Amino acid sequence: MNNTDKYKILLADDEPQNIRTLFAVLDQQQYEVFAAPNGKIAVEQAVKHRPDAIIMDWDMPEMDGMEAIKIIKANDDIKDIPILVATGKMTSVENLRTALEAGANEYIRKPYDPIEILARVNSMIRLRIDQQKIVRLEQEILQQKLDEVTRELEINAQALTASKIRMIYDNKNIESLIKELQNLDKLDHVVAGKKLSDIISSLKVNTININWKEFENHFEKVHPDYFSNLHKRFPNLTNNETELCVFFKLNMTNKEIMSITYKTEDALKKARQRLKQKFGLNTDESLYNFIKELE
Repeated sequence: MNNTDKYKILLADDEPQNIRTLFAVLDQQQYEVFAAPNGKIAVEQAVKHRPDAIIMDWDMPEMDGMEAIKIIKANDDIKDIPILVATGKMTSVENLRTALEAGANEYIRKPYDPIEILARVNSMIRLRIDQQKIVRLEQEILQQKLDEVTRELEINAQALTASKIRMIYDNKNIESLIKELQNLDKLDHVVAGKKLSDIISSLKVNTININWKEFENHFEKVHPDYFSNLHKRFPNLTNNETELCVFFKLNMTNKEIMSITYKTEDALKKARQRLKQKFGLNTDESLYNFIKELE
């Protein structure tokens, strides 16, 4: 262990000789050691130094080890520190149960055996490391869930905004369309027919544009880098070809694409062939599979 990555050990014992013995043993392993003569100071040192493990004597003046452990375990900032209870008097099975119920992780009898002390301390350090890994993993999982919820909320908010825009657009478009249709009876048959054809064509174009813009916004939320990556690899794609890539990416059928774009089956077939040529695909290679793998 390097000096730069020492683990911190807190020793709580009111007997100086015990402290000296533990210091000598732990210093050989290059632990950074702090000492406290009673439970009250042990709690203060735990808060101040945030040790990786605590060796807590049971019987101490002013505040004994059990009371100190209960205070430490009630503090969210230091409650996960592993604690080894040491005692030369409280050695019964009932005493062991009391220590574990108070929150101790290990239990050792005095006088200290250097080999046992090192083994127990190393065990608690490994426990501490595992605890910290679990905490980090839980934080990462929580952050991932938070990011997912945030993204979903953004998507829902954008969908609501798009719906409002769509509602306003539809209302205005319908009002304008009604007025134009009402005026058709004032025109002769040929002019009225041409006007009606223009109205239908305009309606299709406007509907496609508003549908695509709304669709594009939602798609970018789910696949944020798709468009930029697509155009980096294939900068010569037209807007219509980009739209088709999105539809194929979403596994939409020809019938669904035709209903959105108002393309005929023959026009869609030709568009697929042009895409395969731009992507450099052979006739037997799947356009759908190629686009699905694009990210």
